[in-house]
Amino acid sequence: MIYTFIPDKTSGRPIYIQLYEYIRDEIKLQHIKSGEKLPSIRETASTLRISKTTIENAYFQLLTEGYIESQPKKGYFAIDVKDYFSDQLMSISTKSIHSDSSSHVEARYINEDTHLGSIDLRIWKKLYNRILSESEDAVYSSGSYQGEYQLRNEISGFVNATRGGHTNPEQIVIGAGIQYLIGILSGIIKHDIRTAAVESPGYEKARYIFEDYGFKTIDIPVKGDGINMTALEASGASLVYVSPSHQFPTGSLMPIAKRLELLSWAEKKSGYILEDDYDSLIRFESRPVPCLQGLGKSDRVIYLGSFSKILTPALRISYMILPERLINPYLIISTRYTQSSSKLEQLTLSSFIKEGHIDKHLRKIKRIYSKKRDLLIPFLQKIWPGPITLISADSGLHSVVAIESEWTPEEITRLFDRHRILINIIRRSGTHYELSIAYSGLPFALMNS
Repeated sequence: MIYTFIPDKTSGRPIYIQLYEYIRDEIKLQHIKSGEKLPSIRETASTLRISKTTIENAYFQLLTEGYIESQPKKGYFAIDVKDYFSDQLMSISTKSIHSDSSSHVEARYINEDTHLGSIDLRIWKKLYNRILSESEDAVYSSGSYQGEYQLRNEISGFVNATRGGHTNPEQIVIGAGIQYLIGILSGIIKHDIRTAAVESPGYEKARYIFEDYGFKTIDIPVKGDGINMTALEASGASLVYVSPSHQFPTGSLMPIAKRLELLSWAEKKSGYILEDDYDSLIRFESRPVPCLQGLGKSDRVIYLGSFSKILTPALRISYMILPERLINPYLIISTRYTQSSSKLEQLTLSSFIKEGHIDKHLRKIKRIYSKKRDLLIPFLQKIWPGPITLISADSGLHSVVAIESEWTPEEITRLFDRHRILINIIRRSGTHYELSIAYSGLPFALMNS
C-alpha cells in the first residue's frame, strides 16, 4: 500500500495533523481495511519525502485515538472502526490535538487519563440498569444536596477500612470534583479564616478556588518529606492544603513525625488541614499510609477523596469529609448548593462498593499500573534524546524523573507536547531538571512499540 497524501504547505496547519487526518479518513472509509498493515515510518518518510518525526507524530495520534494498533516487531495495523465507535468508548479518553488555526482547540494529552478498559463496564452497566429497573423512585426524584446516603455510608466504611479514617456518613459531602467541594468549604470557613497556605509546587487549581473566594494564598515550599513546617508556621495561615500520602507533583511522602507535627500545628492555631488523598490507594512497594484524618484527635482535618483516579475521570464523583465541628456550619449554607453529581451514578457507585467490585478493581489496576511504571523509562527514552533517571515511582499514577539538558524549559515542554505527553517541570538547577509525568493513560501498545 502506498499513500497518495499530498501536504498543503500553504494552509498553516502542521503536516503531521494533515497526514493523521488523511489516514484516519482512509480507515473510516475502509479504503484502508481492518487489519491491513500500514507502511512503516521509514518507508512513508521516504515515499512522501517527509521527516520521520512528522510520520511518528501522525502515527502516534492514530494510536492514541485507537485507529491503529502497534504489534511488536510487525508494525502498525488498521483497527476495525465499527468496533472502535461501538465498543471502545474512546469518546471518554480521545485526545484532541493542537491546531494552528484561529479557532480554539483544547489541548489534551494521552498520559493523563486512566487505563482504557481498566474498569469492567459490564459490571457497571449491570448495576446501573438495576437502579433504572428496580428503583423507580430514584429515577424520578431529585437527589440529596449532600449526596445520596447509600453512597455516603459506603464511602465512610471504605475510607475507614482502606485509609484508617474515623468518619460517619453525616460528615460526608458528595460533589462533582475536588474544586467544587473546595468551593463549598470556602463558603463555610470564609468568615473565620482569610489566609490559606498551599504547597509549592502543588495543585494549582486549589489555589485558584481559594483566590476566587477572596482568600489570601501563601506558597509553602515542599521538601523531600513534604511541606516545610518552618515556613508554614511563619506564614500566619490558619488553613493549609496538603497531599501528604503522595504529594503532587513531587511524589513525596510525609513521614509520621511530620504528620504529627502538622496535626499539632492545626490544634495550636485552631486552624484546619485540608488533606487531598487523591491517589493514595495505589502503592506498589508497601501498604497505603494511613490518612491524617484518622490520626487527628482534635477534629481539625478536612479530607478530600475522589474516584476519578481509581475508576475513571468520566465519573465525576468526589467527596469531602468534614470535621464534626464544621457539620452545623455546612448545614446552614448547604441549601445554597444543588448536588452537582448524578444521583444515578452515585447509586451505581454505592452498589459497586457494597458488592466488593471496587476491591477487585483496585487489585487489577495495581497490576496494570505497576507494569506501566516499569515500562515508563524505556518508553521515555524513545522520546528524550539523553539519559533519564527515575527518582520517585513507588506509588500513585505519576513518576518523577531527572534529565540533564542545555535546553530551556519551553523547549523541553514542546518536545513532549509533540508526542502528546504532558509534563510538569518541578525543579531546575542549572542543566539539571526534574519532571513529573503521569503514565496512567499511556496504552501498552504504545509503550511496547
